Amino acid sequence: MNSMRYFLKLAYQGTNYSGWQRQVNTPHTIQEAIEEALSKMLNCPMYIHGCGRTDTGVHATEYFIHLDIEHLPAYDFISRINHILPDDISVSNLIKVKPNANAQHDAKWRTYKYDFHLIKTPKLFHTSSYYNYDDLDFDKMNLAIEIIKSTKDFRSLCKHPDLYKNTECIIKDARIDKLEGLERYKFTIIANRFLRGMIRYMIARILDIGEGKLKVDDFEKQLKSKQSFEFPYHKQGHPQGLYLSKIDYPDTIFE
Repeated sequence: MNSMRYFLKLAYQGTNYSGWQRQVNTPHTIQEAIEEALSKMLNCPMYIHGCGRTDTGVHATEYFIHLDIEHLPAYDFISRINHILPDDISVSNLIKVKPNANAQHDAKWRTYKYDFHLIKTPKLFHTSSYYNYDDLDFDKMNLAIEIIKSTKDFRSLCKHPDLYKNTECIIKDARIDKLEGLERYKFTIIANRFLRGMIRYMIARILDIGEGKLKVDDFEKQLKSKQSFEFPYHKQGHPQGLYLSKIDYPDTIFE
């Protein structure tokens, strides 16, 4: 019997994991935890392919993997796998897709959100990034976001640009919203793809601009030059506020 391909929709809090990707010398990844749970449940080795990589400490409120299953069990798949998985990983749907559907390559748009706050509070320690800033220039931050929206090549905001054939991304939307209480903010960005470290480099530079350390014009010039930012503008934003929150697929890949 030929195996059938499915998408598994899941969410996770990445605090206790070394990122998504299973790695030889890096134990305790999210991919590893899910593959072990599936192998135990289905009583055979299971290998999955995720829609993208997330770094250590980064979360996902919507994430998709594809996997091939020969015999779909008669019991409730979702209930059983959630019983086996640790509490910080959950599965919400099993979706039948066409045999060549690919969770990574078929993704049309990816949405990331980044939560950060300026007043220290333990409640948000694992789910939002704290920055000890007195104030931020919201207008200048929005100018930086407009520059990002009009930029095509993000080589300057990539951790390992030489690993890619090209460093171009299509930005569909980007914005920062101020939330109620505790000086909380949410950065949202939608694009067809993201490069390694791109969002965390991006948010760090936006915050540098908001704090008055980096000029908007200098930020724009650096993006156009396609050269990496150097000291002191070389750091990434904290990981714990970053969420992969939505993946858009074309309807044609679903059965």
